[in-house]
Amino acid sequence: MKKTMFVLLGVSLLYGDTINDYIVTKKTPDSFITKYEYGKMLYHNPRGISCAKCHGDDAKGMVISRFKHQIKKRTYNCVIESHDITNIDLKSFRAKLDPDIKVKKPKFEKDQVCERMIYGNTMPKYFLTKEELESIYFYVTQIRK
Repeated sequence: MKKTMFVLLGVSLLYGDTINDYIVTKKTPDSFITKYEYGKMLYHNPRGISCAKCHGDDAKGMVISRFKHQIKKRTYNCVIESHDITNIDLKSFRAKLDPDIKVKKPKFEKDQVCERMIYGNTMPKYFLTKEELESIYFYVTQIRK
């Protein structure tokens, strides 16, 4: 019990939440934290850059960068923006995070220079397990409520 409380206190201090936020109410028999708590920890601290860095603490998305791209003496004002992932379906969520799922690239119009440059080049690959993906998905779909 002392070891569990120490881990929970460490998580609490790491994320700035109170220890009451981590008291286990609905847990599986082989786990000391809930799926929501596990998803929250993975969302904020996966193996790589935090999801919150690009999607925000509320997973609603945000502007990551703005830049100008010049081609053939024409300037394009481009914006790299993350999407709101609180309303995404599980299949689309998995497709963005699972490197084994191949997604067909859309056709872009000639004037969609920014979209063509940015498409598929912004989301990092995390190599998460199925359980980790589902836990993050569960967390982001619950925080909108």
